[in-house]
Amino acid sequence: MRVTPINSAEAVFEAFFDEQLSELSRWTADVPGVSGFKLTQSWAFVIVNWERPAADGLVLRLHRRFAPELDCTAYDRLLVAINLPEDSVITLAAETDAGPRRRVGTPCGATRHEEWLALDGARRIHALTVEVRSPRAAAGSAWLLWFGLQHTERLTFHLAQWEGYDETWEKYLQPAEFEPTFQPAYGLLIDAEELDAVRREFADSAVTRELRAVGEIARAVQPESMIAETMNFWNYNGFRRERQMGWMLTWHGAFAAQASVMWRDKDLGRRAARFALSMAHCTYWEDSFFAQLRGSTWEQRGFVQATATWDCAVILDLCGEWFTPLGRELILRRIATEAHGAMSQASWWWEYMYHTNQIAWITPARLYGLLVLEQTMPARGEGFPKPAASRVAPHTDIAWANLQENLEHALLPDGGYVEGSTYFTWVARQAVVSALLYGRGRGRNARELVPPALLRTERLAEMLLSTDDGQDMLLTGDAMFAFGEALTFLAWLMPRSHWVTIYRKSRRRSGVAPLLMALRLDREIPAEGPELAPFLEMKDTGMMASVRRLEGELVKLFILGNKAGGDHQHEDKGSFVLECAGDSFAFDFGVMDYANPVTELMKQAQRHNMLTPWSEDVRPKPANPISADVKPQGGGDATAFHATIDATPGWEEWFTKWQRTWDSPTPDELVITDEWTVAKGEGVVFHWTTRLPMALDGRRVTIEGRRAVAELTLPDDVEAVVEELPLLDPRRQATDDQRREMQQFGWQHARTQPRLTVRQRGRSGVLRIAVKLRLRAVT
Repeated sequence: MRVTPINSAEAVFEAFFDEQLSELSRWTADVPGVSGFKLTQSWAFVIVNWERPAADGLVLRLHRRFAPELDCTAYDRLLVAINLPEDSVITLAAETDAGPRRRVGTPCGATRHEEWLALDGARRIHALTVEVRSPRAAAGSAWLLWFGLQHTERLTFHLAQWEGYDETWEKYLQPAEFEPTFQPAYGLLIDAEELDAVRREFADSAVTRELRAVGEIARAVQPESMIAETMNFWNYNGFRRERQMGWMLTWHGAFAAQASVMWRDKDLGRRAARFALSMAHCTYWEDSFFAQLRGSTWEQRGFVQATATWDCAVILDLCGEWFTPLGRELILRRIATEAHGAMSQASWWWEYMYHTNQIAWITPARLYGLLVLEQTMPARGEGFPKPAASRVAPHTDIAWANLQENLEHALLPDGGYVEGSTYFTWVARQAVVSALLYGRGRGRNARELVPPALLRTERLAEMLLSTDDGQDMLLTGDAMFAFGEALTFLAWLMPRSHWVTIYRKSRRRSGVAPLLMALRLDREIPAEGPELAPFLEMKDTGMMASVRRLEGELVKLFILGNKAGGDHQHEDKGSFVLECAGDSFAFDFGVMDYANPVTELMKQAQRHNMLTPWSEDVRPKPANPISADVKPQGGGDATAFHATIDATPGWEEWFTKWQRTWDSPTPDELVITDEWTVAKGEGVVFHWTTRLPMALDGRRVTIEGRRAVAELTLPDDVEAVVEELPLLDPRRQATDDQRREMQQFGWQHARTQPRLTVRQRGRSGVLRIAVKLRLRAVT
């Protein structure tokens, strides 16, 4: 057991976050009375799952005897970092050379805290036991991150290195009385002519309310207070230290820069520049010490460097006149060294990034940073002539080529995408932003640069278009919302598609995203999209949908299959969504903030509209991802719809047969039939989940919408209950509120997730649920 210093006052002795360094196998897990307990080593943590705590609340007990003993001579505290559900309590007990040490910690709140145990003069730790108890008699999930040591007095001196900065920035910024022109320095995001047009059209428009709002939020933030050893990834609390919870140094500066030039606001312009300098004074553009741990190769694929580069490039582009030469060069050097190096390394190292969202994720920042460097390098001519061709440009061209390769792999032949609407719209956003930036840098039309794969997504728009008044697109997989600026770009690219329908709905519902580049394209987008088709199928992606009218109201039934091996998947193949009259009667909740432990539960089959085997001992689950195609077969028209799916693949340990059928002879009638055989267990469980109120009365379930009602009729041989599953603890709302795009385009989730659970006993059988939709009388 090696104690590895991470700074002058702290060290780590168990790096669960690094798969190659983690010593999970050397710990003994003893959890008597806990059902469904499982430990899984993942890429940045060990996942802890349980279905039900023991009678005393125990959900985790880890024990290890150290050989050789753990040397703690230089430290006075032991620390453990575990991401846990609210109100969980950690107990630490150590056997030391100075006797036993034990402490019961404080209940966990909305963000992870680092629990500690005073060593009180101990120099050697012989053994350590870590226990976690939860007060909730329900399924839960946690992450083991790291165990370490701390010297509390030395820590004060270590942290003092990043104190003492203020808003003056002498030698780096122009003084507050400086009079800016509010004109772009490089014209990459938006040029002077475009900016004037956007000001005329949108400066006084209500649709830019979000840009005004984020500008005012930035005005209230003191960026210098967040200068530190690391720079956090957005507001993500998954890996950062407890002392940096709530910090968000990124985003604000780019928003302030855009609001500054839109409304000619001096204070916001200088504040934007302060954000860039504060980022440049953070020692590492990394979210956590994980990436600097001696002997570790752990890293985050260039994501944190991308966020810093994007913000700094926007600020240099729009508010560059606020910097002195020293201030500008400091930021350019960080982009050229740390950011470009990290993003390039990720693009060489990780092949999977070309098959998911991740090359697209980093590309706009990568391109923007390089295009700014093209215009500013060489920074020092030293009297020599400037080179005829930019030495940076070949790197820019490589970054653009990497994106083309990524999109050809990630987007399917039928225009589909398997990671859900949030990841797809992020990929689309990044692809179009990249095309616009690269086109401007090379003097080419961005429309001609957009990869053909992206132009095949018209069908995907219609498939995932939501008729629910509260959202723009259906949520599948790791989805939370659709990025508003992506909808602008897609509607601009495909003006005869349902991207226009989705964009116009989103604009009416939520306003426009705070990105000047998107605002300048609005005038080229039609006022409305085409008619909806009654039947949709995407065979490569494995999706199918019916859209019909019930007395003027839309009824949409969406069926989710599987494309083999997709990323960011849930255990939801064979699930469905049912929308009627602007509400979701059968709903997919997607996910929430990844640092919220409930997100792991939201990926489970039991949180979707699924049939699962029934077991009292363990949670039945399919493979995820599933390595086989699982695709619905069916057809329909403006009146009727029929589909079936063999959803057995992936359930080999549990189902020997699961065939699901949807029969809907008219828009107001639907029968769901599950034919099943299980290899083990008590039988099957049918799950139906929705945001709407549900009431169970005998064999009838009523789901109340605003303009319609659904009545479900259950068979006689079942046991049924309506439950309220934990969802968003109100204490986590403050964290979610920092993600303004979630607030603008996503749901405000309730504390609980309503779920109907229907159990049918046996080894095989047929479970049939009849659904009747009726519209409320107009008053």
